[in-house]
Amino acid sequence: PCASCKPPPQSSSAAAMASQQMEEPEQKTGEELAQLLGTSLESGLTSGKAQEYLARDGPNELEKPPKPTLLMLFLMQLTGFVIILLLVAAIASIAVNATGPNNSDILSYTTGKAIFVIVVLNA
Repeated sequence: PCASCKPPPQSSSAAAMASQQMEEPEQKTGEELAQLLGTSLESGLTSGKAQEYLARDGPNELEKPPKPTLLMLFLMQLTGFVIILLLVAAIASIAVNATGPNNSDILSYTTGKAIFVIVVLNA
């Protein structure tokens, strides 16, 4: 841990007591936590205490994941089961026509090409 991330130094007995008291806050009652944190269950935090917690801990927000790029969105569209089956069908159609007697005829590859183009345009 970094030096700036450490809590302010306390006396050894105060530090031991604070760490012992906060070891399992979920095991404490609301009253015990309010007393430990220096607040009231009826009136809540004072503005000064709230500002102190905000400065120390930052806002109470979850970290937002980065938005996916257009390339990632495009690739994620191609991972569906039906899409993969269509791509396999397009490849199989092209492979069968490439090994058949009409492999030099460009029109024999139309089905495979059409499936592939439709899948890509759909993504």
